[in-house]
Amino acid sequence: MEKRPPRPRGRIERVLIVAKTHMWNGLCVSGLTQETNRSIRLLTAHRDHQPSNAPYEVGQVWQIEYRLITSTTPPHVEDVRVMHARYLGQQPNMRKTLLSRVQPWQGDVRNLYDGCLMLGPRSAYITRSGGIPHCSTGYWLPVRPLTLCHIDERAYYEIAYDIDGGSTGTLRIRFVGCAETVPELPPSTLVRVSLARWWKQSDADEERCYLQLSGWYQ
Repeated sequence: MEKRPPRPRGRIERVLIVAKTHMWNGLCVSGLTQETNRSIRLLTAHRDHQPSNAPYEVGQVWQIEYRLITSTTPPHVEDVRVMHARYLGQQPNMRKTLLSRVQPWQGDVRNLYDGCLMLGPRSAYITRSGGIPHCSTGYWLPVRPLTLCHIDERAYYEIAYDIDGGSTGTLRIRFVGCAETVPELPPSTLVRVSLARWWKQSDADEERCYLQLSGWYQ
């Protein structure tokens, strides 16, 4: 009998878990690779979101064998398949560590995502006609506080943004992280943001990816 060729191995890297968020069908877990400093979204070997009992926690370091997924839909280009994972330890100072490894956006919300965000009534999102950024996840150092509010039992953080003419508007960002909420995030808090998957509202002209708040590091 002819021997089968060996199964190709994926990449093996140390990965810092940077975010864990709620999804309707499980958890979205994201990491930052140590060797290549790549932002990755950890799907299962079958390309599903992680189950609700997945062992990953923000701040942990894992050695992960993963395979890239080439058939991604921009801007969600971070998806990888996790083939094997082994817990290594804990990273004690997330803010300091991340600021030494990533380049966060700073200032007004318009500076996020290559300037592609569109600001609607209370929400921010991208559309294909308005331009697609190069990634769906990132870090932000806002210059104004983010204040917690609840609508229909869902958590949001509100922040003021500048409008032409010298006035300001209020943006409401859905919080999807698994951490406990806090009443306010002061200016210059390092926060992690993400874009939701493409979705079309019944009254919208096209699909949108809405801005979300995944977590913060103090």
